[in-house]
Amino acid sequence: MGGAGRQGGLLSRWAGLGLALLPLQAPWFAALAALVGLWRLLHSRKPYLGWAFLGMALLGTVGQGLSSQGFVPTLSPPDYVTTAKSDRPNPISPILHGFLGWNHEDGGQRIAQRVAQGFWRIPRHNPKTGREFSEFLEDRWYPLEPGQTYTQSFYLRHDGTQARLTITFFTQRGHHPVPTQMEPVAPGVWRVWARYTAQEGDGAVRAIDFLNEGGDFTYLEVGWPQLERAPTPSPYRMGPTGLRELGWRLQWWVGAALMGFLVLQGGVWLCQQTPAPTAALAVLVGMLAHLGYAGWQWLEAGEGARVAGLTPQPNFLGHGAVAAAGLVWVLGGRRLGGVALAVATLTLWLSGSRTAFWALLLLGLGWGWSLGRYRWAALGMGGLLAGVALAEPGLLGRLAQVAFDHSAQARLQFWQVAWQAFREHPLGGVGFGHFPLYFDLHPPSGAIEYTPGHAHNLGLHLLAEGGLLSLLGLGLWLAGGARALVARRAWPALVLLGAILLLNTTDFTFFSAWVYYPLILATASALAQRPH
Repeated sequence: MGGAGRQGGLLSRWAGLGLALLPLQAPWFAALAALVGLWRLLHSRKPYLGWAFLGMALLGTVGQGLSSQGFVPTLSPPDYVTTAKSDRPNPISPILHGFLGWNHEDGGQRIAQRVAQGFWRIPRHNPKTGREFSEFLEDRWYPLEPGQTYTQSFYLRHDGTQARLTITFFTQRGHHPVPTQMEPVAPGVWRVWARYTAQEGDGAVRAIDFLNEGGDFTYLEVGWPQLERAPTPSPYRMGPTGLRELGWRLQWWVGAALMGFLVLQGGVWLCQQTPAPTAALAVLVGMLAHLGYAGWQWLEAGEGARVAGLTPQPNFLGHGAVAAAGLVWVLGGRRLGGVALAVATLTLWLSGSRTAFWALLLLGLGWGWSLGRYRWAALGMGGLLAGVALAEPGLLGRLAQVAFDHSAQARLQFWQVAWQAFREHPLGGVGFGHFPLYFDLHPPSGAIEYTPGHAHNLGLHLLAEGGLLSLLGLGLWLAGGARALVARRAWPALVLLGAILLLNTTDFTFFSAWVYYPLILATASALAQRPH
């Protein structure tokens, strides 16, 4: 008995260490928990919510099979564009949706329009101000190796009798205009090219990029760009289009479902092996460590900066803090949950995530209501603090900026385009990973931002990229989890689910490891108990 007890204590301590990792490096925790979940299943233990995860995976898979990439223009070079297959990659996409005109007065104007045969048309003058563009460029960067010679080339059409251009290799050391060749390849079509030998300090080049040297044209049409390590241009090789292969898209969706399933199984085992207060303390220790690191980043960056901690970007830090605080409340009860809410508040302030602020308020209201006879005192204290914050908005920093600002207006445009993508492709969407490309090829009038990483809304993003089937798949999983939580009266976990869904009304962080896995673990803690 003593040996078994010592073994159980050792398991509890190791499980606690793993839980401390969750707020710091959620992907690492997920990998460890998934291994535990796999081990648990191999020992013939009953799987939890397997039907919900399976339904999610299958519906999304069928949706991706029905998704359409017909929104991408046909990429077939005309006969005068000589092509060849080669092992040397061409990093520049033939889809020049980011092609822009630039001058000192107006800055960059992204107004290129797609025309026939893979060309993109851009006017000589800014349509709004009438000022002539001095430079035309695609604002993307590609690595250079000092001492190597590189060639930029593209095909050109225009409506005049003459267009004079100079290709510039713009690197970290500035502009490097070089002698430029214009070779006719068909009536009214030229291949334009120039070479440059990279120097020390030239770590990357912006391409394509050329200067307007005059002529009698009113517009230029540019297509089939290429960047290569060579002294002269070779036959054209197709660059990346931004489209994801079906295998990658299925791997992302099915992988999210499979990892969630395995982490849930491992989480049930962890919650069974570790006393709930110990587990909550471990997560809280991880939150404090992450707060310390984020605070150090903030001190280094200076007042007003937004920091990301150990996450990819500041919103992930704020959203992850909300999810972790909810998990501590679920595991450790009201006292530890209150401490975690305070830690999350400080972390959120450093992140500057406004959506996380509202989700934290919802979580705090749920926590305050759980205090029984003390609930009114707690809610009153919360109201007092809110009053102080309203009287002194400077205390909230970026969180006080709740006006309909540039970011909010951009989100409305993202939602508009996401809904358009869904309406055009209702069952399977445009394919996972394709919303940024779809947005750039179908920008709204007066677009505020370009190439958004996602639609900034969970439902609209899934409808746009995965269609109705993917959204139904997620809904099936959410319904299964919510049903299990209600059956066990796990009200704190249900409040956490609501807060996470609120996080994803103006952002898309549901599948972020710092949000997804705390929710999975909160569900696992409830499943480790018997239904009421």
